[in-house]
Amino acid sequence: MPFPFISSGFRSTSSALDQGYQGGSESGSKWYSLRNALSTSGPSASSVSPWSPFPKHITEQISTEIYELIIDQLRADKQSLLACTLVCRSWVPRSKCLLLELMVCWPVPLVRRVGFGKILCAAPYREGNEAEIIYGTTNGIYRGSKDDAPTRLLSIHHVSRIEILSDANLCLCIANGVFMSVLLSALNAGTCQDSDVVRLCRHVGFFSVYRASAVGESHRVCAIKTSSLSGTIKVFDVVGNQQASALLTAQDFYIPREAFYARFITPTRLAVALERGFAVHGGFEMVDLQTANTQTLLHPGDPALDSLPQKCKPIAVFRLSDVLLVCFDKVGIYIDEGGHIVRNELVMRWDSVPFSFGASTTVPSTSPGDTIVPALHEPYILVSSDTHVEVWNVETAEMVQKIQGPHYLLNAPESGERILAMSLMSGDVAEMVFHEH
Repeated sequence: MPFPFISSGFRSTSSALDQGYQGGSESGSKWYSLRNALSTSGPSASSVSPWSPFPKHITEQISTEIYELIIDQLRADKQSLLACTLVCRSWVPRSKCLLLELMVCWPVPLVRRVGFGKILCAAPYREGNEAEIIYGTTNGIYRGSKDDAPTRLLSIHHVSRIEILSDANLCLCIANGVFMSVLLSALNAGTCQDSDVVRLCRHVGFFSVYRASAVGESHRVCAIKTSSLSGTIKVFDVVGNQQASALLTAQDFYIPREAFYARFITPTRLAVALERGFAVHGGFEMVDLQTANTQTLLHPGDPALDSLPQKCKPIAVFRLSDVLLVCFDKVGIYIDEGGHIVRNELVMRWDSVPFSFGASTTVPSTSPGDTIVPALHEPYILVSSDTHVEVWNVETAEMVQKIQGPHYLLNAPESGERILAMSLMSGDVAEMVFHEH
């Protein structure tokens, strides 16, 4: 098989060959034949096109081990490694091994679709040493793992969002627009009765959880009640212990515009996305839960806004170590506590429109209030579209990988938690596993 690389490329790797060459001075060694071929000059060499492969009488003497050493020099060049996988079968293992090192994350199947209702959401769950998932479908809540068949835990219609609070023994979900809490121990045992289900409010399109991390703090939950012209945000405190917990209403806020997303920035501050917020500076509102005051999340007088697309729809907000990452349907930007854009040179411009604002008909959503948001796993953020999943590094604002194939993100953790997705091609639930470099 003729060697497919161009001659100039071989000469550039001659120093690498010299480093790997040991005891190859004998005229009959393969290393000597290769080095001699690289340095050959004269009429016969000059008549060969720089894009022509080496003749067979040279390449047939080169063993697979030497090919692999040369392929190793391309370990940082993704496109060249992809080309190497198409040359011949013997090149595939080493090329794929190096490509795997360049991958940031990849989907690993967890639960195969077996005919129950359409999967709409999921949350990771750990029972002892077993890593499982609890997920909502159009006809109930199920538990599944990699090896066992799914088990239906509760028969209920259209479960569009679900969160697990293990330390409070609660499962929170939205079913048919009703926000409810379910006793986790009873749900997981499959013995859930009506008394174990508490229906908190109706016409809810989205809810968000603040998970307490400091001593003395409690979990907080906000739920958005939607209507055609306005929205109401209900804030709950999680009280109780690991055996029995409940959600108590703490505050209600009225917003004169329709809201569809909220995220806790701090225990007392909420970032709320507005349905009709087409301008970058008007897409998000900041709600102070202590004073009930609201203001735009981005400072409207910031001159850095002029360089961004003016017609954008808000998607999500994430808190990083020292800044907020604000995601719209076209860009992702960084702001400080005052709403001013920082890191002006770092702007993430998505290659395609995310699912929640695309025209895709394959998304398993049957309610216009259902919202798909990006998922954060620092230092990466995943943005799903109808053809692929983009993986961006939030520290450098660079897209580091595209996972081909449509995947619907089933949960939206802020950081560190497992990210679950469903392949729209197979219907299988997978976990996005990250490569620890």
